Amino acid sequence: MKRTLTAAFLVLAIAVPVIAHHSFSAEYDGNKPVTLKGTLKSVDWRNPHIYYLIDVKENGKVTRWTVEGYPPNMLVRRPEGWTREKVMAKVGDEVTVTGWAARSGENAAHSRQFTFSDGSKMEAGPGAGNGGPPQ
Repeated sequence: MKRTLTAAFLVLAIAVPVIAHHSFSAEYDGNKPVTLKGTLKSVDWRNPHIYYLIDVKENGKVTRWTVEGYPPNMLVRRPEGWTREKVMAKVGDEVTVTGWAARSGENAAHSRQFTFSDGSKMEAGPGAGNGGPPQ
């Protein structure tokens, strides 16, 4: 009996992280591209993905967007070698982000690319529905 309970616990412990992760198409719509121009408010560098908060001003109103990007490890492995210390954007910088809107209709998106005020760019997420870097 004790072995059965231990085995059941292990199966559940392994399954919970898998359930928590999502596919691109479960949350984002590859047919709804967005371009967001605004001020970077924060960067949450954590697994399973990095999250950016961006204040977008439209028609005199500021709306906060949550933008999801690559996992930290994938950014580190990019040719640019992004790390927490080596990022082009700093909190307070103006950025333009292209990506895809959330299916939920919330102010959320999955990023594809960041363009910084100096014109430099950072690939921050995969192509729509693709799960990995573009070929």
